[in-house]
Amino acid sequence: MKRFLMMILFICTGVMFPYTAFGAGLCCQLSSGVQESLLGVASPEAQKISLQLTYSFTLMGKLKEGTSERSVADVQNAGKYTSIPTRMEMTKYTLTAAYGLSPKFSVFVSIPYIRNTMDMDMFMSMGMGMPKEWMKHAMDPVEDIGDVTVMGLYRIYTNRDIRPTDTLTLGIGIKTPTGSSTEKTSSDKFVHAHMQPGTGSWDPLLSLVYTKMANPFLLQGDVTYQITTRNSNGYEFGDSFTANLSGKYAVFPYFNVTAGLTYLHLNRASDKEGKYTNLKSLMDDPANTGGDSIWFSPGIQILPLKNGMIDLKVQFPLWERVNGIQLVSSYRILVGISYSF
Repeated sequence: MKRFLMMILFICTGVMFPYTAFGAGLCCQLSSGVQESLLGVASPEAQKISLQLTYSFTLMGKLKEGTSERSVADVQNAGKYTSIPTRMEMTKYTLTAAYGLSPKFSVFVSIPYIRNTMDMDMFMSMGMGMPKEWMKHAMDPVEDIGDVTVMGLYRIYTNRDIRPTDTLTLGIGIKTPTGSSTEKTSSDKFVHAHMQPGTGSWDPLLSLVYTKMANPFLLQGDVTYQITTRNSNGYEFGDSFTANLSGKYAVFPYFNVTAGLTYLHLNRASDKEGKYTNLKSLMDDPANTGGDSIWFSPGIQILPLKNGMIDLKVQFPLWERVNGIQLVSSYRILVGISYSF
C-alpha cells in the first residue's frame, strides 16, 4: 500500500461522446491522498473544455487479516494493539477540468477536497489508579484540499479519424504534493498517514488504455502503474498497479448502463523515519499496509443535455487479500456531473 493510492486510472470513451474515467481509492489505504482524477470527465474536442464535479463517499467498516474477516474483539483479544479502528468515512469532492489541445491530445487537472473521520476502540484508563479498559473514541474530522493531479492523454492509435471504433490511448501524469500530510492531533502527533488529506510526495502515473466501440456497446481494457516517492517526513506509500475491464451499453440515446471489474495491487508502505509509526496502533503499523483486491462497479449514465452527463456508480469488493490486519472498504458511492463546451 505504499503510496496507497493507487491512482487507478481508467479511461473510457463514451457511447455518446468521448468519456474518460479514472477510479481511485478503493480501500482505506488508497483513499486518503488520491484523487478520482478523471472520473466521468468527458474528453473534450480540440479547443474545447470539459468540467466535472464529483462526489464520492467511502465507508470502511470491517477488519480483515489476509483474506479472512476479523471482529474487533478478535483483534483486542490478540493483545498486540491498544488502538483499533472500527469505522472510517472518507468524503471527497473533486473538481476536474480538461482541455483539448488537439484531436489526439488532452490535458486534465483534478483538484480534490477531502474530509476523513474515524472511530476507534482504545485500551486506556479513565484516570490515575483506574484500571484500563476498552473505550470508544472518535477522532476529530480531518479535512482540507488534497493532492492535485495533472494528466496528459494522447491517442497513439485509432483505426479512423472520424468516429473511430478502435483506439489506443497513452496517459502520463503526476500527482503533486499539494495536500497536507502533516496534520496533527491534540497531543501534537501526526494524524494517521492514511487519514491525511495529502501524501506529501510527487507520484508519476503511467496508463495504457484500449477501447473498442461496437454500437450500442463500448468495451475497454486498461492498465495503470503509479510510482510513489518518499515525502519529506520519510513516509512512502506503496506503488500500485491496476488492471480494469469495463463496458457500457446504450439502452437509449440518453441513458447508458455501465459495469466494470478492477484488479488492484498495492505494495507495502515504508516509514523510514518512524514519524507516522506506532506499533501499538493498528492504523500506524506499516506492516498493515498493501495487498490485492478485485472490485465490481455497476452504474448508470444519464445524458440530459447534448454535452452534459450525470454518472452514478457504486463500487464494492469481490475479493481481498491484505497484508497484516486492515480496516477495509464496505462500499463506495460516486456521483459525477460533467459538461463540455
